[in-house]
Parts: sequence; C-alpha cells; structure tokens
Amino acid sequence: MGLNRAEAAHLLRRAAMGGTTAQIDTFVGLERPQAVNRLLNTSNNPALPGWGRFDSGDKDWVAQEKMVEWWVDRMVTAPPTIEEKLTLFLHDHFATARDKVEDARLMWDQHVVLRQHGQGSFRVLLEKISFGSAMLIYLDNESNVKGAEQENFARELMELFTIGNGPGRFTERDVVAMAKAWTGHNTVGRTRENNWQYDPTYVFKPEEHNNTTKTLFGIAQNWNAKDTLNALVDPSIKGPLTAQYFAQKMFKFYVHTNPSPEVIAQLSGDFLAGGMNIKSLLRDILMLDEFWDKNTRYALVKSPAEFMVDIMRRTGLRSADDSVWWRMQGMGMSLFDPPTVAGWGANDYWLSTARAWSKSNYVNNLKWQSDKRGWLQNLDHLTDDQVVNVILTFFSIFEVSDQTRDNVKVLVQTTREERPWAMKYEPFAVGMFMPEVQCA
Repeated sequence: MGLNRAEAAHLLRRAAMGGTTAQIDTFVGLERPQAVNRLLNTSNNPALPGWGRFDSGDKDWVAQEKMVEWWVDRMVTAPPTIEEKLTLFLHDHFATARDKVEDARLMWDQHVVLRQHGQGSFRVLLEKISFGSAMLIYLDNESNVKGAEQENFARELMELFTIGNGPGRFTERDVVAMAKAWTGHNTVGRTRENNWQYDPTYVFKPEEHNNTTKTLFGIAQNWNAKDTLNALVDPSIKGPLTAQYFAQKMFKFYVHTNPSPEVIAQLSGDFLAGGMNIKSLLRDILMLDEFWDKNTRYALVKSPAEFMVDIMRRTGLRSADDSVWWRMQGMGMSLFDPPTVAGWGANDYWLSTARAWSKSNYVNNLKWQSDKRGWLQNLDHLTDDQVVNVILTFFSIFEVSDQTRDNVKVLVQTTREERPWAMKYEPFAVGMFMPEVQCA
C-alpha cells in the first residue's frame, strides 16, 4: 500500500525540511522505497553560489548574516530532498563557530564541504573537515607543534566526531598520542612574507611534527594525522565504535531518542560493511518500520531553523521580509555559530522560557501580517469545526490529537465570541502554536 498523506507529511518533516501540502501530495501513493529514493535524489538541487555572494570585506558578521539568510531561503525554496536537513545535521555534528574562527570565508568553505561530501564516504568527509582551516582554528590545532602539544582537537576528534566517549573507547594516553600525531598540521599564520597578516591556509610544517613512536589505541608506531583517521574507521581498530556512534546519533536525529541496541547494531554493522556511506545509512534509517510507526510521529521538537523554515514555506515569506538571523538567535540557534563544539542540544533544549518568549514574539509579529498577506482569511461564514479544518490543512497537519483539535476549537470559539475582529489574525497564530506545528 502506498503512502497516505499523514505518512508522506511525516517523511518530509523528518528527512527534508518539511513540505507544503502540494509537495506532500506528490509523495502520496508511492511505496516506501519509491518515496525514500525520491527524497534521496538530490541531482536537481540548485548549484551553490560562490563566496562573492557573501563577501563583505572586513565586516565578517555581515557575511555570516548573508550566509544565514541564503541558507534559510534555500531550505524554504529547494526541492524536498535530504540535502538541507542532512547538511543541518552534519553542521551540528562537526560543530564549528565563526565566533572563534573569525573568518566567514572559512565557514563557507566548510559548508561547501558538507554539501559536496556529506552524502558519500564518512572517511572522506572526516578528512576534508579535519584538515579544513575552520576546524583546525576552532579546535586550536593551528598551534599544535611538537614540544607544545595542543590536545583540544585530538580529544574532540574522538569524543564528538567519531568514536564517542565512554568505557573502552579511548584513554587519556590516546589523547596525548593523537595530539602528537597531529603536530605540524597547522595554518600558515603570520609571516614576514605576507606583512604579518594572518594567513589561515592549511599547511603541514614537518619541522613542527613529532616523529617519535606513539602508542595510539594500543598500537605503537610513528603515527601521522591521516593514519589516525584511517584507524578511526578501520573495521579492525575503531571503525565499529565510530559506526555505532554515528549511526546512533543519526537515528536520534531522524527517528526518536531511545533506539534499541539491536537496531543500532544492525544499522552500524551495515554502515561499516558498506564502507561507511552516509546516504546508505540514511536510507536504512528511513526504511525502518520504527521510522514509520505512528508513535514516532511528532516525537521530536523542531529546532528554530526547522520551525521558521516550515512557516516561511507556507506563507511565502523570505529572509528579506524579516530578520531571520536575529529571530533565530533569539530562539537559541545561530547558524554557523553553534554554542559549543558539541553543537546545539535537541528537543527539551529548545523549550526554555527565554526561547519560548522569542518564538512567541515571532508568532505575534507574523500574525499581524496575516490580514495583509491573506493567510487564513474570510473564515466568518464557516462553522467552528470547519475553521479548525482550514487551520490544520494550512499547516499540513493530517493527523491530530483529540486534545489539540479540541483546544483549537475552543480558541476559535472564544475569539468569535469575545474578539470577533481578531478572526483576521488569530486563527493563524493559533495554528503556529499547535504542538503538531512545533514538533516533527
């Protein structure tokens, strides 16, 4: 049996960045494999712009704002495929912040890498990110030299990007050895030749590399940086742990927060056996019966990016219509500037009082535009139940809890009785606050 509307909407909410009712309907009737394969096909997605679109001279924060606005608009307008949601996941996984890197151009270069390699080999992506100037600067490997080893990058490479933390994963001795293996993998820095201006270009400085024998993961040899990356994905060394860690993190992002050990073992085993292809892992996740289970739907809280993109898609708004960078910051999410190397949190992380207040301000700002822009207008001749159905359809909610339906109906009734003039904007605001709109 092909997908119904509720299932198609669920697929686009979780694996893409949502979809309009018209976009959702193009998936209705497809069998699961057909629907998933269509979503996995990114061949018709728009090409990326060059850096010149964002270059703002020495005003780095202006460049970041332009990058955020471009990305949000792309999330809104690009065809519903895995590219935007997966890029958002990887941007959080390999968290790097312009606030410390202090070079939006490097952040853009890293973003391009996430898009160009994020659907392929995890090993290749890991190398591209690790040797990228943004990550080297962010985690202090730019100054990691023999005799003055800097362990920040070494620790996070293992703990957050590959094998994870916990018993049997890595030791403090491994951190020391990893840091020594990465000595000399720096940036050009300040030199007389460039008038002491900082040059962030990656460079290997052999005179600064520790060429001694190091014991990493119980193996004594003269480790270098690429050797360590190979070890982290090698099936006979740390590959199984990396596959398990990454598969579990991706499952929690796309499905729910409590995967069974058996499911993770199956996913990670296939991931490792298949050469750690990220798109293949995502396909396996999206084909799980657990992904499609009704109890899985609306089980995750949308990030500010997901929430705002969904609303903008339905209303026709674009970044030029509002300060999306400022709005998103208030909700706790600044793209290209995650709060720590661990990235953003999830679910309850987005439910603080301050963030809820910022989201409320965003909703209130938009509701005043609903009359002018024609969102959910001319409802006076409809019954309360019909108004509720119009609201649900506008937000592509094709399955709704009795509690939500009852609450929306009460709010519609109250508005009609006590503030009839507010029917021009209140139904839109009520819809934005529905749990099914706040969750994915």
